[in-house]
Amino acid sequence: MENFDIILALSRMALNGDEERVAHQIARLRNALNESAPDQAKKLEKLLERQKRRQDVAPMALEQMRGRRAGLQLPGETLSRSTPLPTDRETGAPLVRLLFPDDRDAPAPILGPELEAAIADQLMEWDRVEDLARMGVKPNMRCLLYGAPGVGKTLLARFIGRQLCLPIVEARLDGLVSSFLGTTARNIGALFDFADRYRCILFLDEFDAIAKARDDSQEVGEIKRVVNTLLQCLDGRNVQGFTLAATNHEHLLDPAVWRRFEARIRIPKPQSETRTAMLRRFLAPVQLSDSEMRMLVWLTEGMSGADLETLITGGKRYLVLHSKEIRRARVQGEPTQAVLLSALRRQATLNALLFDDYRHELLLRSDDALLDALIENAGLTQTEAARVLGVSQSTVSRRLRSHDQDGALQERTPQG
Repeated sequence: MENFDIILALSRMALNGDEERVAHQIARLRNALNESAPDQAKKLEKLLERQKRRQDVAPMALEQMRGRRAGLQLPGETLSRSTPLPTDRETGAPLVRLLFPDDRDAPAPILGPELEAAIADQLMEWDRVEDLARMGVKPNMRCLLYGAPGVGKTLLARFIGRQLCLPIVEARLDGLVSSFLGTTARNIGALFDFADRYRCILFLDEFDAIAKARDDSQEVGEIKRVVNTLLQCLDGRNVQGFTLAATNHEHLLDPAVWRRFEARIRIPKPQSETRTAMLRRFLAPVQLSDSEMRMLVWLTEGMSGADLETLITGGKRYLVLHSKEIRRARVQGEPTQAVLLSALRRQATLNALLFDDYRHELLLRSDDALLDALIENAGLTQTEAARVLGVSQSTVSRRLRSHDQDGALQERTPQG
């Protein structure tokens, strides 16, 4: 096929999400078609011009957004990469790390529609300061993110920082706890003094490490003093800047600490639509059929975003390690449709806790049990189930008939 090398390169770049190199390959294809197919070349030229206009406008829109949100007039000095960090007096270890909006151009977190809309409203508050003031209110200054481990609380906090175009002063509160009497409270004071001095977002990760309930019988008097210090610092910061906190154990938080946060956002484990979007992102450049994707979405019920990424990363390793076997099977005309299933079974063995007990047992049992589940629960047809299991449809039909006959025989057999 003429120009196939260009089409191949273009496809590869597109799958990798490399926009600049995609545009380069399209320009090559346009040049190659100038003489043989000028009309087609002209269409490609229009496509490239449209993309260039979008790229020219995007930085302007970004600067407008930054200027608008920078106009919040938060008090404090400008934070830079050379700013000295607060440290633990006993160990000399830094109490925080700094993250700047341009440190990493990470993709936006994938959220469910309701949560995504709520976060968008939260961010818009910073664009409507004057409108809010006329109603006698101000933007929300404190937000608590809570949910199971791995659901993306830290990722969301960093995304909010990028959207607000503010540096993040990030502190893991479990790292502020000291065995020396009084040092923990002093570390908290130093942390808030630093954050209050600069225009920034203060992000308190592992928040429950310090904000525990003061009536916990297992804790000594020191934790009560620490929580009181934290409450005072939170009250003082409310007029200084934006504060985010994240916890996996919201039930451990002191009620007074809980009340200090105007927004308390639960980050749930992803539902099927959200899992589908996450899986497609993690799978790239691997592509699955629609039936394989539906099987994968059903098998990952109850997993967090971090669990999904761990699963897919392990699956990609399996593909690399067994690539020669897969290629050999293709050359010999042997079926390779069950590669995904083989990779999932390997992960069920190496990372058993990723799957719930029911799905874990299904993966490691015979194909018959999994076949029934895929048809009855995952919504696959017999043809699709046959394809993902790597067997013929006649084999599937035979297994199902045998299964039905066994069930009917058990019903007819007298019990006891």
